[in-house]
Amino acid sequence: MATQKAIRISKERKELLAKYADAAVNLYGMLSVDEFVKVFNHYDVDAQTTHDEALLALMRYEKANRDIVEYSLKNELLSGPEFQPAFDEYENDVEYYRSAQKGKPRYLPSKEEFLRYVDYGYREPEKPYADLKSHIVKNKMTKKEANALDGVDGDLMDFHEFIQIGIISGGQEIEFFTDRGYTFRDIDAANAFLQVMMNAHNNTRMFENNGHTPYEIFEKFERPKLRPFPKEQFDFEKMSAPTKMPSKNGPCPCGSGKKYKRCCGKE
Repeated sequence: MATQKAIRISKERKELLAKYADAAVNLYGMLSVDEFVKVFNHYDVDAQTTHDEALLALMRYEKANRDIVEYSLKNELLSGPEFQPAFDEYENDVEYYRSAQKGKPRYLPSKEEFLRYVDYGYREPEKPYADLKSHIVKNKMTKKEANALDGVDGDLMDFHEFIQIGIISGGQEIEFFTDRGYTFRDIDAANAFLQVMMNAHNNTRMFENNGHTPYEIFEKFERPKLRPFPKEQFDFEKMSAPTKMPSKNGPCPCGSGKKYKRCCGKE
C-alpha cells in the first residue's frame, strides 16, 4: 500500500474513473476492480488505467464524494446502489451474483451508450417498456395515472428493477401486476398482455447476465439454461388465484426462513 499512496492522481482523472465506475455498476450490478480496468481500457484506449491507479482513485473519490457516487468499493469489488456493503444481505448477494455472472460474456455497447448508464434511471432498450405502457393504457388495465411515479410509470420502474436484479420469473410477472390492481377483460386479453410483458422481460439487461438481456444470451451465445420465455399462450384457467407478491427482502412464503429473493424468488 505504501507504493499506492505515492501515486499522484489528478482531480480530473479521479472524476473520469468514477464516472465510468458509476456507469459500470448501474449496468452490471457488480464487478471487480480488475474487470473494471478492462472495461475502462476498452473505451479509453488513449487514457489507459492500471489496477493500482483505478483502485486508489476510486477509493479516494468515494471517500470524498460518498453522497454523490453510485458505486461502493469493498475488498476490490465495485457494487451498485442495490448492493451496498452496509446491507445485511451484501455478502450473500455478492456470492450469488458473482457466481451467476461467471463465464458469461460482458455487454459492451458503444462508448456513448455505455456512459448513458451514469444515470441510475437509464433503461435500454426502452421500446419494449414503451410498448408495455401503451398496451396497459390502451386497454385500460388500471385506473392509475399513466405518467406518475405512483402510477403506471412507477410500476414499470419497479418491474424493470425486479427483472434486472433477477428476483422475478415466469408466472410471477402476472402476479406482480394483478397484485397492484391491474385487471384483464378475459383470457384473450390476459394472453395478449402476457406477450407484451414477456417481450419487456426478455429485453431487460440483467446483472446476472453481465448486462446482456435474456434474448441476447440465448440468441448470440446459445445458453440453453437461459432461454427466454416461450411465446405460446399461457393457460390462465389452470393458474391458481394470484397471491400477494412478496417483498424481495421479506420472508419467503414457503416457510424456509430465508428472504424471498434468496429462496423461491429465484426459482
